[in-house]
Amino acid sequence: MPIGEGHTELSPEDHDGLIPSYIATRGDLYDAEQRNIAQALLRRPPRTDELLDDKYLRDLHNAMFGQVWNWAGQYRTRETNIGIEPTQIAVAVRSLTDDVTWWIDSETFAIDEIAVRFHHRLVAIHPFRNGNGRHGRVAADYLARALGTKPFTWGRFLDLTTSGLRKAYQSALQHADAGAIKPLLTFARS
Repeated sequence: MPIGEGHTELSPEDHDGLIPSYIATRGDLYDAEQRNIAQALLRRPPRTDELLDDKYLRDLHNAMFGQVWNWAGQYRTRETNIGIEPTQIAVAVRSLTDDVTWWIDSETFAIDEIAVRFHHRLVAIHPFRNGNGRHGRVAADYLARALGTKPFTWGRFLDLTTSGLRKAYQSALQHADAGAIKPLLTFARS
């Protein structure tokens, strides 16, 4: 969370779908989401065939955010300034899981690159109202583990503030948007 945002009050729009009534600030929201995510990560990591499934990905989002948002695990129905048109989300996610399955079966890319490309496309689709980056990073970590390698560190070892880390991540995603996957691969293992 960017410095200073912890005490920012939520707008009425930010309360849409919020479950806990005590949440008043961005800091409260972040803490509640982090607790929910931590609990979700106690689940058994999925096998590749389980993970690469539209329903599993929705269920994972619900497990990560379902105690905080009543729309968790449901694809967004509104246009946003990022992501694809809402009516195309389900088809795009199924296309992504099919592509990743093919990449694995045909050994198109190294394991890290498969998982990072999976993450990038999932985030670019932007299937949910919120939590897409966190959901995509967990899904990529699960995929890496299922394929026999370590989960990513996602910049954990960079000497950056929270806002600097977010900027580095967004920059790496923008490079991937432009077709250069290497910066995102590097960030994922930094």
